[in-house]
Amino acid sequence: MRIDSAMSTGVQGFQRAEQQAAQASSQIARLNTPAGDQVQLPDELVNLKVAELQGSASAKVIQTASDMLGTLIDIRV
Repeated sequence: MRIDSAMSTGVQGFQRAEQQAAQASSQIARLNTPAGDQVQLPDELVNLKVAELQGSASAKVIQTASDMLGTLIDIRV
C-alpha cells in the first residue's frame, strides 16, 4: 500500500466519522422538539459511539502513515 493512499484512506474515514457524529448529534438534539418522538435515543447513542471508534481508528491510520513517511525520510537522508 502506498503511504499517500493510506493517508487518504485515514482522512476519508475520519471525515465519515465526523459526518456520522454530526448526524447522530443532530438527531439527539431533536429529542425536545415536536419531531423528537421519532428519534430513537439508544440507536443514536450507538451511532455516536460507532463514529467515535471510527474516528479513533482513522486517526491511528493517519498516524501510522505519518510515522512511515517520517521513517522513509530519515532513511533517505
